Amino acid sequence: MDTIDARVGRQLIIDDYLLDQRSLARKWLPPIPHAENPVLAPTTDRDMNGGRCPVAAPFDDGILYDPDKGEWRVWYMSGWFDRTSLRISADGIAWNDAEPLELTGLEYEIQGSILQRDGVSICRDYFEPESPFRMLRWVRRRSPEFGPDDLAAHSTPVISEGGEIYSSEDGEHWIHEGPSGPCGDNTTFFYDPFRRKWVFSLRTHLGPYGRGRGWHEADHFHDAARWSGDDVIPWVGSHGFGTAAAIGDLRASEIYKVTCMPYESAMLGVFAVYRGPSNNYAEANGMPKIIDLHLGISRDGFHYTVAPEPFLASSLARDAWDYGYLHLVNGGIVPYGDDTRIYYTGFSGLSPALGHHMYAGGSMGLATLRRDGFCALTPGSEGTGMVRTKPLLVQGSHLFVNIRTGRGEGKAAVTNLDTGETETHAIPSGIDSTRHGIPLVCGNSRDTRRVTVTISVSADAHLYSFWFSDESGRSGGYSAAGPIK
Repeated sequence: MDTIDARVGRQLIIDDYLLDQRSLARKWLPPIPHAENPVLAPTTDRDMNGGRCPVAAPFDDGILYDPDKGEWRVWYMSGWFDRTSLRISADGIAWNDAEPLELTGLEYEIQGSILQRDGVSICRDYFEPESPFRMLRWVRRRSPEFGPDDLAAHSTPVISEGGEIYSSEDGEHWIHEGPSGPCGDNTTFFYDPFRRKWVFSLRTHLGPYGRGRGWHEADHFHDAARWSGDDVIPWVGSHGFGTAAAIGDLRASEIYKVTCMPYESAMLGVFAVYRGPSNNYAEANGMPKIIDLHLGISRDGFHYTVAPEPFLASSLARDAWDYGYLHLVNGGIVPYGDDTRIYYTGFSGLSPALGHHMYAGGSMGLATLRRDGFCALTPGSEGTGMVRTKPLLVQGSHLFVNIRTGRGEGKAAVTNLDTGETETHAIPSGIDSTRHGIPLVCGNSRDTRRVTVTISVSADAHLYSFWFSDESGRSGGYSAAGPIK
């Protein structure tokens, strides 16, 4: 049996990749929406879009937490198809209290024609100190006759459209570096630190099967950002996600986009499943398109194991801020203290000037989980159970577990495959810790060794993740903002 390198990051149990034996049941855990949602909503004149389609929300865009500065940053769409703005928050919740910062270097007019933004993706390039921020901006050039009253219309003529590439030293002042390869709107990109690859998740069209995704990757950002049609690998088709029925006149659900990011030891992908209705139907009925978000995990960045039910679902409550058209913010799954934060966009359809519109009322919400708590392994109805890993390559003097034992108890056994020695440690009842440390007799912070880990729990205990480290408990894992500190 091959040995799996488990030296980087908390080891997640969203799938069975690490496990050789499992009698515990996997329990998927829904994120809890913040009580003050939406945490960012239209407030400025530009956000309000003349009352037509108010939006103050990421349309992908990006969010990150900077632990060195102790601040959160979010880039977002201000007014439908209008500007890209930046806000900074001390707590990642009180965004509306911050003044928006205008970004420089982004053109909004050329030769009298309006340049409208569509999807924008922003990523941190944490291996490039001179240009630590990268942007893909998908723009449409409209004719000079195109005016404010046309902004709310879905289908109006364009002169040209496509992706444009930018870089920045500070996330505020941007330098245009030319066009990307050919792609559709809502194309996104991400960095995979485990394989050290830049990857573009391309909007493609699959004829009668609707929207899909293509894939293009390279070692360096500028090589990944430019491709021809023959370079694109077909990636994700339009069917097979969830059990919810299509809505309105859509024949079957489609993949609207896939947003990926590193989380601790693996790549997470959020699959936006578009349930309908069609653009024309939604515009005629003044309702947002309905999109549900499904969570997936990947060990190679390309193949994902996807949860059967939505991670976050459109509320379908008319006029609610999250009625529909949900989008995960690029980089928006963030480990923070004892929580995992999830930032996402929703649309209400409410328009002060038009009554309702499919692209009106865009805001950003926040939901939280226990850290690493996308799912838990529990005894279920059996009352007891265990997991045993495949051979792992580890380093560290301590085994850490993210666990809630509740009324139950637990045991953790580490077997050194090189020496044959096994040490077993009790995890008492009443433990509720996202980083419960167990000093190892045979452990050394600098020694690399091959082990298996067996964890057993009883009653109502929940196991969320485990990892090896020194006494500090630092995992050495990644988030979209870079190495986790």
